[in-house]
Amino acid sequence: MKSQKVPKRVVVVGCNGFIGSALINQLMQIGINCLGLPKEEFDLLDAATSNKLNNILNAGDQVVFTSAIAPSKGANDVIKSITMAETFCKSMEKVPVEQVILISSDSVYGDRGGVFNEDSPCYPNSFHGLAQLSREIVFSNSSVKNLAILRVCAVYGPGDTHNGYGPNRFVNQIKNLEPIKVFGEGLNLRDHIFIDDVVDLVIESLKSNLVGKLNIASGRSYSFLEVANLCKKIFSPEIKIDNTGAEGEIIKKYFTNDKIYDMFPNFVLHDLEAGLNSWKNRVL
Repeated sequence: MKSQKVPKRVVVVGCNGFIGSALINQLMQIGINCLGLPKEEFDLLDAATSNKLNNILNAGDQVVFTSAIAPSKGANDVIKSITMAETFCKSMEKVPVEQVILISSDSVYGDRGGVFNEDSPCYPNSFHGLAQLSREIVFSNSSVKNLAILRVCAVYGPGDTHNGYGPNRFVNQIKNLEPIKVFGEGLNLRDHIFIDDVVDLVIESLKSNLVGKLNIASGRSYSFLEVANLCKKIFSPEIKIDNTGAEGEIIKKYFTNDKIYDMFPNFVLHDLEAGLNSWKNRVL
């Protein structure tokens, strides 16, 4: 386990998104000096933003970069995500900050079955996965020093901005008094990670000045039918679950999270039921 320190200042690029806003809130709550850079004021699709960043960033800063076009649904979204990464990395040529954490995604491994760890090859087969891997390549080939790449599995919890299929959508359907809609028989298996765990692991990575790749995964995969049943059990036992449409090829995707415990042996991850219960208690 690496020695820990309190960051001088954490700059969150993309502070209005799901992870970015949750991170800023937690940093402020625990008293770590932080600065959020919203996309409305720092348009990373504008090359001139590099100069704006030069005037904001300090050499002692640690930066968490969350900005991307997510989900990326086409080639143009991939190009935009690359442009945003390049705009930021250009600013690093003049201001070599202490550490940069890039928030990436497990989609870089591709939508395919198997057991994945940090050494698994990246074979993205979606525009979203391609965009995420392209961002990683831009950062890895830039002047950024002390780069950590956190590949996050499907994130759920309060503050979600995407309504992605899984816990976030199912809970939204429950809140709207709608049936939970599961594609096909809901047999696809995915790892879902609670937003609090993502934020806390980012903070641990800042304190330890982490360098390298780390998968942010709970270590347990659930079928979407299991997820739906847990959401029903915890949030609204009387709600119906409807099967709709087709779910296509059944993909069973698993992640080992040994590296999390190697780096942070005292860290405690939520399983899905615990995360959903924590979410419910916060809502109530």
